[in-house]
Amino acid sequence: MGIITAKTEHKALLEIARTLLFFERLDFLCISAGDSVRIAHAEHIIRDVIANNGYGVRFTGKRGTRINKINIR
Repeated sequence: MGIITAKTEHKALLEIARTLLFFERLDFLCISAGDSVRIAHAEHIIRDVIANNGYGVRFTGKRGTRINKINIR
């Protein structure tokens, strides 16, 4: 996301990360195999966008969705 400030980037990635909870809630539904594959692919793309910007996603019960900067050395 390089052209925006770090604070704006963090907020944008946090909003994107919050959508991942919706994907986890779809596990119990009876959906077709083809749709399940497409949903898993969409989730993977969202996780890749977050990871490619150097963040990891963490879900906690009390604090909700959090993203942390990953130190790659």
